[in-house]
Amino acid sequence: MSEPCSKRINPKQREFFNERAEIWDSITTHDDEKVSYITSILELKGDEKIMDVGTGTGVMIPYYESKLDSGSITAVDYSENMIEAARRKFPENEHPVTFKVSDIYNLEMKPEFDLIMCYSCFPHFPNQPLAVSHLTEGLKSGGKFVVAHSASRDKINNVHMEAGKIVSNDFLPQMNELTEMMEKAHLDVIFRRDDEEYYIAVGCKH
Repeated sequence: MSEPCSKRINPKQREFFNERAEIWDSITTHDDEKVSYITSILELKGDEKIMDVGTGTGVMIPYYESKLDSGSITAVDYSENMIEAARRKFPENEHPVTFKVSDIYNLEMKPEFDLIMCYSCFPHFPNQPLAVSHLTEGLKSGGKFVVAHSASRDKINNVHMEAGKIVSNDFLPQMNELTEMMEKAHLDVIFRRDDEEYYIAVGCKH
């Protein structure tokens, strides 16, 4: 991790999300049926330790929580305002969640998580191969790393191109490119879906 932090994050991008945090839930939608489908692919048993990367306002938290008995969620985002919005919705004293404000590249990763999920956030990571290799350091053997979107790659990329200069170049890679990143990070890619409805890749740590 010798690459300077300033080359791995975009302060203007963080500002973009901080400025929109208060209204984010009113300007974005997530199809419940689609998010439920993504959750079903995770095959949660109930005791998993989960990291939700780019948690935003906590879209995935209730879906994880509905499957957990004794597990826990660490919800991470580099936008402090997004984290604050999520914390108001899911207070830590009422839900099995711990919130953390951090750039993913500055997270200290050790093999403790059963699942690391990047839902609707992967395009915003500078140096995506580094993001995959760094995050997967946090997986236990047999743990899963997931990149998921409830829309097609083309639709996601078009949304970002139209959303403003700050995120206009935040693209999802071709599925074969993501697969290569995951395999180089010592993951077995066990599920892929890349069509008009979804973009999903699941890798399992050796």
